[in-house]
Amino acid sequence: MARMTVIRRLLLALLLFASASVEAHFNLDLNIRTIHVVHTSQGLDVYMRLPTPIFLAGLAGKADEVPIPKPAPFTYNRVESGILLHYLDLDAIREAPLEFASLAEAGQEFSVDGKVLGAEIVDVGLHHALEQPPFSSLEEARRAFEGELFPYDYPEIHVGASVTDLLLRYRHDTPIDTYTYRSTFNPGLEGQENTANLVLDYFPGNVRVHRLTGLLNKPVQIRNSDWAAVSTFVRQGVVHILIGLDHVLFVLCLTAGAAGLVGLLWRVTGFTLGHTVTLILGFLGFVPSGEWFIPAVETAIALTIIYAAVIILLSGRRASDSVVSYAVTTGIGLVHGLGFSFVLHELLLPGGAHLWKSLISFNVGVEIGQVLIVAAVWAVLLGVARISRTALVAVHWAVALPCIALASFWTLERGLMLAEILFPPWAS
Repeated sequence: MARMTVIRRLLLALLLFASASVEAHFNLDLNIRTIHVVHTSQGLDVYMRLPTPIFLAGLAGKADEVPIPKPAPFTYNRVESGILLHYLDLDAIREAPLEFASLAEAGQEFSVDGKVLGAEIVDVGLHHALEQPPFSSLEEARRAFEGELFPYDYPEIHVGASVTDLLLRYRHDTPIDTYTYRSTFNPGLEGQENTANLVLDYFPGNVRVHRLTGLLNKPVQIRNSDWAAVSTFVRQGVVHILIGLDHVLFVLCLTAGAAGLVGLLWRVTGFTLGHTVTLILGFLGFVPSGEWFIPAVETAIALTIIYAAVIILLSGRRASDSVVSYAVTTGIGLVHGLGFSFVLHELLLPGGAHLWKSLISFNVGVEIGQVLIVAAVWAVLLGVARISRTALVAVHWAVALPCIALASFWTLERGLMLAEILFPPWAS
């Protein structure tokens, strides 16, 4: 630990030495800016990390002022061994963090249809350049705002050895598809034209990465569209049913257990209606929120696979074309829809932009994936039936038995998990 402290101090000394000339005034040692833009139903939430000199250097006095330049707000200057150094006034920043943040916010300009949006400062953070927390992902950016404003034990810190984090909210009457961003800061720092900018735009269901260089004084347009939201969630729906083994096995058994194509289509329609309803209700939160609920749903899904597999093996399978069987399949769809809603929560926030378009598109994608499975399985069954009735029966057993075995294992595994939650003394 002591060795790491010495190394950290040596690196700090190198930063100070590199940034200590009066001519440079402030040095841009860490010229990297990262911006995470999150779309919500009310506008944009922006998580930003930028070098502190970018917004403070332009507020200081001229380098040739006598005896020393006027310090920028929230800073103080000191001459050491004939060298002018610039320090952050940490006490002043702690006393007025939002006022400090407003200096950084003043140079951020987000516009929609040519109109500049007003910003609300939600949070601010200040970090030593050598100890700054990760900021490359949205989750890392969110965690960076946890804790104190300046969670370090340095009594003072050089301006050029710090980065500032901002959490800004830009409200808009409707969800934002396309916007422009530019920075109005132009502090005249050496190397500022080489500033590396990473803008990550979290449009519903997708993350677009923009890598740019310079101060971004010219507007940069970030363009999304309704079609982007629709196509993204249709694709996500297809992918998530095809990779969701429990859903695939149920549709497989549903198809293999059908007495005819017409009956199959009716049952698939009932399944569709069922999971459409609960997918939307589950996503919007109109379901129990207890810890037991997810394992209960997953256990029920496993049981539905066993039910569908057993139907395949029943000798009087044509009874599955009854109205009762359609109603049962619709009820099963209600259960599976809750499972899809859990997946959708990972892709789309309830308050995100294009909420209903995304919900409907995801469901359409699920249906496309479901139809692909049904079409493929039905084609195989037709081909086998043309060979012989015996071969078709063998295929039915080859489908049903492994599905029953695997779903029984899932039922036991998930049921035990549910029991641990509901009856902890018994489970222990």
